[in-house]
Amino acid sequence: MKKCFVADLKPGQPFNTSFLVQTKERKVARNGSAYLDLELRDATGSRRAKVWDADRLTAPFEVDDIVQVAGGLEVFQGAPQITVREIRKLNDGEEDLLDYLPRTSQDPEQMYAALLDRVTGLPEGPIRALLLDLLNDTEIAAKYKLAPAATSMHHAFLGGLLEHVNSLCGLADLVAGHYPWLDRPLILAGIVLHDIGKIEELNFNRSFRYSTRGQLLGHIMIGLEIVQERMRAIPDLPPRLKDQIEHIILSHHGKLEFGSPKEPMFPEALVVHALDELDSKLESMRAQFELEKDQAGEWTNKNMALGRRLLKPLNH
Repeated sequence: MKKCFVADLKPGQPFNTSFLVQTKERKVARNGSAYLDLELRDATGSRRAKVWDADRLTAPFEVDDIVQVAGGLEVFQGAPQITVREIRKLNDGEEDLLDYLPRTSQDPEQMYAALLDRVTGLPEGPIRALLLDLLNDTEIAAKYKLAPAATSMHHAFLGGLLEHVNSLCGLADLVAGHYPWLDRPLILAGIVLHDIGKIEELNFNRSFRYSTRGQLLGHIMIGLEIVQERMRAIPDLPPRLKDQIEHIILSHHGKLEFGSPKEPMFPEALVVHALDELDSKLESMRAQFELEKDQAGEWTNKNMALGRRLLKPLNH
């Protein structure tokens, strides 16, 4: 079992532990010698790494391999970086993959049960039937419980999609309570379904990467296909409701330039978009603060999702 994690590494202290190889690039130093530029990660985070004099290596390894690394952590130009002395590939089965990918701090089974309870509590009708048909599908459920919500921008960890959806459900309760004229079941349907395409858009077995289909179509179109297929099995689904659910999926990014084929055109679609944006951006900020909690200064490095530096809260 892995005992030393990225979060445990301290500058100047040697270590010998294992990581998942996220990226690998062969480069040439100014003196003409080859080196490897790596990103190594485990469940607690990732670090850039350098293997100097790469031609000395005799044991090959590739991206998505788990490797045993002996080395040390240094600070280079203000950023932590691993200098690798020895590295070798571990055989498949030697390590638990859950030690190497970031994951939710919550229990996915409990989160999924809570989501099912919420959906089961909806009034009898086509929305409830559609959502239960999807969520009770064992193949969909297995992916929905583990899928990240993104590869890097927000909720980029195992269970991230489910954590994001449950957070949105809580926010929707507040909004629907404040605006009682809104259609609460339609908002819930939009929340559950808006990102369902990510269960096929993303691969998350060894790393978080886009599948070929995900690259070609994106989660909006994939999600629309998944939902449309299940809609055909709901005989009493009104055409207008079908169009509204499809529109929420198509418009949840809010603007055409952000990848939405349509912009929100009715209140419940606007609510799903606005809450999705709020939750994703707040999580991106929270993750940035957590990542840099041990770094000095009032400001973070540039947040890539938001395109700007962030003022740290006082408790960091």
